[in-house]
Amino acid sequence: MSDLRQRPAHAVAAALLAIAAAAGLSGCAMYNSRPLPTAPALADNPQRLKADLARLRVGPLKTIRIDPSDGLTPTEVAVLAVLNNSDLEAKRRATRVNEAQVFAAGLLPDPQIAASVDNPIAGPDNQVAYSLAASVDLAGLLQRTYTRRAARFTAREADLNVLWAEWGVAQQARQFAETALAAEARVVFLRQVLALATDRSDRSERALQHRDVNLQTAAADLAVKLDAQAQLATALHDAQKARRDLNALLNLRAEVMLPLVTAPVVAAYDDAAMRQALADLPQRRPDLLALKAGYAAQDVNVRKAVLAQFPLNNIGAAYAKDTAGVVTDSLQAAFALPIFNGGRGEVRTQKATREQLHAEYQARLDQTDAEVRNAQAELIAARSQAAVLRQDVPRLEALVKPAVAAYDRGDIDSQTYLTLSQTALSRRADLDDKELAARLAEIALETALFLPPADSRAAQ
Repeated sequence: MSDLRQRPAHAVAAALLAIAAAAGLSGCAMYNSRPLPTAPALADNPQRLKADLARLRVGPLKTIRIDPSDGLTPTEVAVLAVLNNSDLEAKRRATRVNEAQVFAAGLLPDPQIAASVDNPIAGPDNQVAYSLAASVDLAGLLQRTYTRRAARFTAREADLNVLWAEWGVAQQARQFAETALAAEARVVFLRQVLALATDRSDRSERALQHRDVNLQTAAADLAVKLDAQAQLATALHDAQKARRDLNALLNLRAEVMLPLVTAPVVAAYDDAAMRQALADLPQRRPDLLALKAGYAAQDVNVRKAVLAQFPLNNIGAAYAKDTAGVVTDSLQAAFALPIFNGGRGEVRTQKATREQLHAEYQARLDQTDAEVRNAQAELIAARSQAAVLRQDVPRLEALVKPAVAAYDRGDIDSQTYLTLSQTALSRRADLDDKELAARLAEIALETALFLPPADSRAAQ
């Protein structure tokens, strides 16, 4: 008879366990493999670059339109870099982790269910005993609001950091494009210098064979030629390196030649606009907004640590029958006695971290102000030097034109003509260098102030 009484109880227990297992498995995700790539995914043609402007999130770049029919300006290249850079794509994918953490933080803690069956094998009481208990993580429920809020701030911080990285890549692409254009312009000038120096050296070598010039003159002419060759090699290297660096940002193969063209010269930002941009920078610049979001997340963590000191951890209820047939139901609660720990260490740690982030934000504000002031000073200095050269170079070039006829008539020697021509070309190269320095300083200033490129305003 006891076996007959035990079988229904066993069946009930087995059914409960089966239901619990099925309920647990129903919420499980399935595994899918994701093989790694086996080769680079670099574009071999500029036409294969993505140019979906709707994907742009950086505010200062949203007004830029890409028209490759007449070449690509440094500003247009900056937009393409944001849309095609593989490192930025990886950073964007990383923000999905933060989005998943926000989702996870919003989930309610799962209830805990415990079941047991006791089959007596000896003693006066021979009924099968069983128990069924359910409990809830009360601490998790209380902290859920703060956990989700902190996760949202952290996700916003990550998204803003990606936005700042996109801005940095765009401005770096502009710098590489400007550097490549300036270096290629210098190559043109240095090739002219080398042609003149080569002609002079060849003439001197033939004259030396006929003893029309001395060894010192021939050696000096050869030194000028070798120096021009070295400068040309350096300029070619600088241009090629700038293009390779630019291609790397655009996810292009190193050998691809982008059709770069110079942007039209437009008026830069005036002092009033820069002062206003600096004043409202904490409300606009993504890295500062990211630090604010991180600080807000940490402030929530402080509140969460304080709340975690609440001693009631979980509550539950139980239903049971013992071997004597006595059926009971009960309430359960678990408390943490705040005698030794009480969460005080966690509260202190979270507060100290908040103070650290407060100091980091102040340091970034100070650093930003210094970056803006330094970029302004560099821009003023480069423009001033370029202005001086802009006055001198035309005068030098004006002297070269009549020198050609004078050299043909024999009024001046070849050394004088070569020196004058080389000086004019060298000053023109210096002017290009100073103008490049001014453009790079302007880019650095726009980067620090998170302002749209000046030439993009002209295109509006």
